[in-house]
Amino acid sequence: MCRLKSCIVLIVALLFNSNLFSQIDFGNLSEEQIYRKGNKYNTWSVTVGFGPVIYYTDVIDYTIFPKSNWKFGPSIMISKQFNRPWGLDAQFITADMYGQKNLRYFEGSFMEATINLTFSINQFAAFGPIADKWDFYGKIGLGAVFFRSRQHALYDQDYYNDDGTVEHISKDDILRVKHVYDFVSYPQPEGWQDNDYLVIGYDRITDPEKKENRKAEIVLPVGFGVKYRLSKSFDFGVEIMMHSMAADNLDVNMTGADNDAYMYTSLNVTYKIGKKNKRHPVWTYKDFNIAYKQKREFDPLAQKLDSLKQQLDSLAANDSVKTDTTHIYTETIVYEEGVSASVFFDFDKYNITRRSHKELAKVARAMEKDTTIRIRIVGYCDTRGSDDYNYKLSLRRCNAVLDVLVHDYGISKNRFRIDPRGEKDLLSDTNKLRPRGLHMVNRRVDLFMIKE
Repeated sequence: MCRLKSCIVLIVALLFNSNLFSQIDFGNLSEEQIYRKGNKYNTWSVTVGFGPVIYYTDVIDYTIFPKSNWKFGPSIMISKQFNRPWGLDAQFITADMYGQKNLRYFEGSFMEATINLTFSINQFAAFGPIADKWDFYGKIGLGAVFFRSRQHALYDQDYYNDDGTVEHISKDDILRVKHVYDFVSYPQPEGWQDNDYLVIGYDRITDPEKKENRKAEIVLPVGFGVKYRLSKSFDFGVEIMMHSMAADNLDVNMTGADNDAYMYTSLNVTYKIGKKNKRHPVWTYKDFNIAYKQKREFDPLAQKLDSLKQQLDSLAANDSVKTDTTHIYTETIVYEEGVSASVFFDFDKYNITRRSHKELAKVARAMEKDTTIRIRIVGYCDTRGSDDYNYKLSLRRCNAVLDVLVHDYGISKNRFRIDPRGEKDLLSDTNKLRPRGLHMVNRRVDLFMIKE
């Protein structure tokens, strides 16, 4: 257990000191990389693994790793992820057992079923996967192990019976209680007779080859693992788990000082069940961009956004357009709930987010109800970048909004006017005020209802 704790401490230390953190620009994440509670993700997965099982019992001749007779076993796991850091899995493991010491050895097999709580270490330490590829996690659980085992003679031996006769035990013979506990001066286990065979899960009185029900004991697994994201559907990983039993009988030696344990290390492949275009929550990042909305009454930026409506009204009141010298008419821009809207964008992006779709849907519904409504689409950028580049970017943002309204909601293209303005007519002065959030205010498209 101490070895496992040392490994976990080392992994955490590497996480906090890793330069991999610098490879993620949290201010320029794509929409699919950011975890939002209202979005749907692929939360179920299936993992298959295979690896060595190392036993820590009374009947072993090593301290850390076996010298020979390594045992391997498969595992399968079904997992459910609740959010970015927390998940739950049901795991099944099976393997053969072996250990030897002095003149004896034990062998058998076990099957284990556990329920485990998992937590992503880097979701707490770094708010997301490392370099968008690595996930380090911890794991703790509870379950049951079902096993059969027998003790055998490792070499030919002679035992002296109470009546003075000599009994010869050949190699691989199944040992009896008197052969071991008298020979090594251990106390005899309670309830066992001298001639009982040292077996569990077999008939210990008359026939040690006859299988009976497996012995069931409580087991407590704890450990850690690492996963590498191959794609949206598959991960590759390594997991190390120490399984501590609540009993001291795995090796049919029930007089030791400590309960038995075993360590399972697996190489595994995970298949994330779900749609190919969606991510698993553990491969997403904390949403920093909307954190201010949860603290509106304390955030000066939120107060600045709350005044956006009044500023737009003021601009609209003074906005008029002349078409030509022959026919002159005036357009009045009106800000009304459900008709006018603002769509915000990430830095250097022009894709429409799920949240923005909701705003555009309101505009589309209003235009369907009143076919006389025309909309002016005005695009802006923040001050970073050249004037020409920002003008073209604001044009792309306008066209992205227009494309959604025309092709997704079926509104006629003739009912819209596009007005890209680049970084002109900004709503916030980022030279005087806090730049991070106010840059976002300037990265937007405004939609105004036009009445002629």
